[in-house]
This record gives sequence, structure tokens and C-alpha cells, in this order.
Amino acid sequence: MAEKKPFFNGGNGGKVASVTPEKPATEADRAQDIARRYRCEFVDLKEFQLQHELFKKVPVDLMFRYNFIPLEETRDGKLAIAIADPSQLMMIDEISLLLGKRILTKVSTLKQISDILKKTEQSQRVLEEASEGFALDVIREDDQTGEETISIDKLTQTTGDTSPIIRLVDTTIFTALQRRASDIHIETRDDSVAIKFRIDGVLSQAMPPIGKEHHSTIISRI
Repeated sequence: MAEKKPFFNGGNGGKVASVTPEKPATEADRAQDIARRYRCEFVDLKEFQLQHELFKKVPVDLMFRYNFIPLEETRDGKLAIAIADPSQLMMIDEISLLLGKRILTKVSTLKQISDILKKTEQSQRVLEEASEGFALDVIREDDQTGEETISIDKLTQTTGDTSPIIRLVDTTIFTALQRRASDIHIETRDDSVAIKFRIDGVLSQAMPPIGKEHHSTIISRI
């Protein structure tokens, strides 16, 4: 409870009155004041439903460099972002130029923006660490095309208690995430199984075809 301080009111018959001191402005209060000053919408990121698909379209290093969060794409093609200081017009122009999008500026607190960016960075690091022992170790360069593919030879080497099929499925998923594939296709042929990734709308072979006898085991693992 706020402390009430008495003061002497000489015009009130000498009676003692009390006032409640004003509470110091919070970071959210200051951010809302800035939003009103620059005629921007204030966004409480704790209540806002972030679009994770949108995060995939914006480079993480760009968000860290300029301290902003992508919020949504508007109907007229603008990208709404949350920043702490909308007065940085040159910075906003740079973001627009780098992303090739018109920017709609909204205001949030710097702490909320930083907290989300830290979570994004941690998630990226976890994915890299998880895939390092799988995807990076099993990717090799194809001698004919020069493209990187998953080496089935390495995957079929049993390590400890991990079966080859478990390593195959886990590595396929991790590699798909690393390459930002939207889909993983498992196609059954007459004598083999083909695994493909859909990247930027294009299906491409993820690895050489594997024996058809492994199809049911792969499906059950998934």
C-alpha cells in the first residue's frame, strides 16, 4: 500500500490532509506514452500471439541487429514490426530495404522484445546442437552433382544402442529442419523407398533410395 504523507492545509481550518504520491512510471507506461506521441499502436507482447512462420522469413541476425520482432503481414502487404523506439526512421527504412517490405511500426517495451529474441536465439542454438551430431555428420557432397546429400552409408552404421532406422529417421527430420523444408515426402516405389524434401515449393531427393523392406519400419518410427 502506498504511503500517505500528511501536510498542513492552512486554508482548511488548520486540518491535516493527506495525499498519495504518484507511482513511478513503468517501462510499459513509458512505451505507451511513446506510442501515443508517435501515433503508433502499442503492443503487449505477453498477450500477442506471435506468428512463428513469420519468424522463419526474417533472418535472426537482422532482428538482433535492429532489436525488432516481426508481428504480422497486413492485407496491403506491409510487415508489422514491434520496436521500442519508433523515432529511428533511418533504421526502419533500412529494415524495409533489407526485407523488401513496407514497414508498419508498432511499439513494445525493449525488455519484451529482448526476451523474445533471447528465446529465438536459444531455440536456434538447441536445434544446431541437436542436429550437429546427426545432420552435419552424415551430409556428404555428391560427386556428380556437387550437392550435399545424406550419406546412407554413415546412417547404417549402428552406434551403441541406436538402431540404423532410428538414426535414419531422426537425421532426416533434423536435416529437414536445418534446410527449412516445409514437407518430408516418403514415396514407395516398386523396389525402393525415396525420401524427399520440399524446399521453397520444390521437391528434391534427400538421399539415395533405400530398400523397400525398410518402409514399414520407417513409418512405424515416425
